[in-house]
Amino acid sequence: MIVPDGPIALIINKIQRQMQIRRYSSYQPIYDRDLKFLGAASTYPGRNSLYSYMHHYFHHHCPKPIHEHRRYYSLEQRGFGEDAFHAMWYLLLRRFKPAKCLEIGVYRGQVISLWSLISRLVGFEIQVHGISPFTPIGDTVSKYRVEIDYYADVLNSFKHFNLPGPKLLKALSTDAEAVEYISDEEWDLIYVDGGHDFETALGDYRLCKNHLAPNGILVLDDASLDTDYHPPSFSFAGHPGPSRVAREYADKEMRFLCAVGHNNIYQKL
Repeated sequence: MIVPDGPIALIINKIQRQMQIRRYSSYQPIYDRDLKFLGAASTYPGRNSLYSYMHHYFHHHCPKPIHEHRRYYSLEQRGFGEDAFHAMWYLLLRRFKPAKCLEIGVYRGQVISLWSLISRLVGFEIQVHGISPFTPIGDTVSKYRVEIDYYADVLNSFKHFNLPGPKLLKALSTDAEAVEYISDEEWDLIYVDGGHDFETALGDYRLCKNHLAPNGILVLDDASLDTDYHPPSFSFAGHPGPSRVAREYADKEMRFLCAVGHNNIYQKL
């Protein structure tokens, strides 16, 4: 069958995407289990099956506030991400209860506000930190909207959910003050979601790995290219830079726990 180019192809792709989302989101007995994070990773060891489980978990097991948070960030292009990631963070934080958490590349605060929300739901103390330029600085694969006050936007989102304000540093991760900020602490959880170019992603990975607490968790975003993950039409496998860091460094230097979509999750050895 020859699929036409142009507007008709876009309509067909949109319909196929909606049908696939509906299929993944529908109730499926094989995934109807409220597992702990590591239990889910061992029960569904394949990247594709674990992604399906997390997507199903979001739609059928996640608490209502998690759904409301995802809905808020889905409106007006407030955030990227996928439904499965909200379930991933919920199960990950419920299992490890990290006390000191850092995100590199905050954008509009979807992940760090989710951390704070989950800590309130689960019942543990958390310190949420973020390093980001809070400007529309992009890279070779990313461009961002120029009309947003990103710093104020993050704080407003925390206020929207009645969450305690995060500790934010306005800087690139390569700036001296950012390097010092990361180096001065031992972090229980770091989410590396900054620059996507290889050298930047590698620098972030090396610095963050060295300053994780014992058994600390590191999550590499956009890092599932060159794996057996075959994303559905509404998902995304990642970018070359972070994926190369994962394959050439993190896979060899850390304990790989699992991957949910393009998020690769490691533990410090």
